[in-house]
Amino acid sequence: MKIFLDANICLDLLDTTRPTSKNSVDWYMSNKDKENFEFFFSSDFITTFYYILTQKRRYPPKETISAIDALCCEVTPWYISHHDFFLAKSDFFDKIFNDFEDLIILNSAARLNCDEFITNDKKLLKLKIFKGIVISKP
Repeated sequence: MKIFLDANICLDLLDTTRPTSKNSVDWYMSNKDKENFEFFFSSDFITTFYYILTQKRRYPPKETISAIDALCCEVTPWYISHHDFFLAKSDFFDKIFNDFEDLIILNSAARLNCDEFITNDKKLLKLKIFKGIVISKP
């Protein structure tokens, strides 16, 4: 089973002081060693993680880089393609969903043939399913 983690889930794993972190960490820890589970996140999030953790949370840069590196060893970064942009643009103008950035990530997860997309984003959770991907909370 291929599981795509949204940025907010990965940030919960990297920064356990976040309000949603306990649920995300508990969910991940109970699923991470399942043999049939593969975890992915968008490589596009890496710069976001670094910025939030060092600039907003004031974590030391070297520790932040090490934490992101450790995450990348457990959760595979998946790279956005230009085609994901085109699909997101079409979905946006077809009014499938009104958050263009999320549509790019969702289309990237769809290209990977993910089974599930894990998020704490309330707007995304209302979608429930996107191109065959179940959208759920941890």
